[in-house]
Amino acid sequence: MSSQALIFIPGITGTKLVDTNRVSFDTVWSGVQKEFESIEQLELTRQESGRFYEEEPTSIIEAGEVEWLAYGEVVSYLRRKTPVFIFNYDWRMSAVENGARLEEFVEYLTAKSRASVEMSTIRKFDFVTHSLGNFILRNYIHRCGFGRINRIVFTVPPFLGSLDIVSVVLAGEGLFHGTKEKTRKITRTFPGALELLPSYEEAGRFTTGADREVRFFNPDHWQKNITRTTGVTTDKSRLAAKFKKVLALAGETANSQIVDLAALDAGERRRILVIARTGYKTLQSIEVVRRMQGEPGNYYDLRGAHKTKDGDGAVPHVSSCHYCREPKGVQTLMVTNDWMYKEHKHAFILNDERTQRLIKRFLFDETFDMNSPGRSIRRVVDLEPIDPDGRPSWKAVYE
Repeated sequence: MSSQALIFIPGITGTKLVDTNRVSFDTVWSGVQKEFESIEQLELTRQESGRFYEEEPTSIIEAGEVEWLAYGEVVSYLRRKTPVFIFNYDWRMSAVENGARLEEFVEYLTAKSRASVEMSTIRKFDFVTHSLGNFILRNYIHRCGFGRINRIVFTVPPFLGSLDIVSVVLAGEGLFHGTKEKTRKITRTFPGALELLPSYEEAGRFTTGADREVRFFNPDHWQKNITRTTGVTTDKSRLAAKFKKVLALAGETANSQIVDLAALDAGERRRILVIARTGYKTLQSIEVVRRMQGEPGNYYDLRGAHKTKDGDGAVPHVSSCHYCREPKGVQTLMVTNDWMYKEHKHAFILNDERTQRLIKRFLFDETFDMNSPGRSIRRVVDLEPIDPDGRPSWKAVYE
């Protein structure tokens, strides 16, 4: 059965955040802003009754419009073929909370279609996600199954997380921009962001000790200056306590509340397409020094972190291509650099004409043709581990 509508799910920071408790609905976060006067308003409280709230008493932050520069073109392109509904969400919040909201959204659209005289009842939806959006949809599948889903396209999905979030938490750099000190502090209170911490093998390792693997959801494996709750100011102690609790919750979500695509049946997996990107310097692995003179315990060596061009600038192949392998894999295609197309990396992959054509063909054409001029789209069949100078990374292997 074909679908009659499409739901688009943007990525992290892809939706503006607005303070609805202001007469003018003040924009607190926008991907095109460079400085933020009120970014502190985004800090979240500890969890209460299963939810997080703004620490600022008079702020009520909600999702606003999606970023036009990143998504306007692809939404307009897809609307030529089918009705498109945009699921905007507060990307600070957990995939569990947003997955529940997505379930409500699907039911809302279904009921609306039944009530409307202008359209047929929608029985199945196609889904297109960008980046973090894959977590939201995979939580929805975890809770609701595939019953309302026709086909899915995951674009540049960090299935196993991204080291960019580590950089944001420690240095205020990476997926977010703005005032570094403020960014790194408030991000430690965002469960949605911390769920993106890397979980792939050897993303981080200690330089000494019997147990070398860094487990990013374990607060004991983080720099001591951001997890210390004693002998520091009240504000630092409060933030450290929040960070440790949110880490635990984020780890639980990433480990048990997100569906493993390999666990789907063969028919469901055939209805999924993954589009990855390559050719941009991307963090692959990082070393952690347990003791270094003049630095905090468990010092993360961001300056010496290993980068290669085996990624899209934010997500390495080992994460985006995690499900490439048969017999339990899903079709994974890599968009490579080409003399005509070199400009679109992680945040703007959906502006790439090749990505748009792949989505259209997979969702709407009777036969799927992945070919592109210059063979700049290639099928990924495996991941090859590379360990130059003891610094791990992974390279896509093509058909």
